[in-house]
Amino acid sequence: MSLQDRCRVIGAVLLAGLLAGPAFAADRQFAGELDPFPHEMSTRDNVVGTGTITAVLAGDRLTIRGDFAGLSSAATGAYLRMGLAMGVPGQKIGDLTITKANNGQISGTITLSAAAIAALERNALYIELDSAKAPDGNSWAWLQAPKADIS
Repeated sequence: MSLQDRCRVIGAVLLAGLLAGPAFAADRQFAGELDPFPHEMSTRDNVVGTGTITAVLAGDRLTIRGDFAGLSSAATGAYLRMGLAMGVPGQKIGDLTITKANNGQISGTITLSAAAIAALERNALYIELDSAKAPDGNSWAWLQAPKADIS
């Protein structure tokens, strides 16, 4: 085999590897349920409603989609937050787009740092939904990978 033929074979193998690479890098799925987050008994009537969140991690980009319903007042904002562990409040790491109503949608795409990806993998990222009557968090949804089907 000539040097030129070997170079062609090597080039074809490298090209095939590059084209096949993305097929092996599957996006990771996450989900969460928006549950009311009452801070104290005096606010529990203001902190109502439910919703669902789905998220897809592709590389370092997390795409979030969801819906909510039954808030006692219009939604005012939604954020991706990072805690130390599931259930531990944390810092805001991204803003999301919402329907500013009692029922609506949440969406957005946020580029995650290596620390945020590690937090996602240990269930320490969550969505906070704020409303007019609950400006410090109407509902939270902790993002978790779906459990494997063990049938």
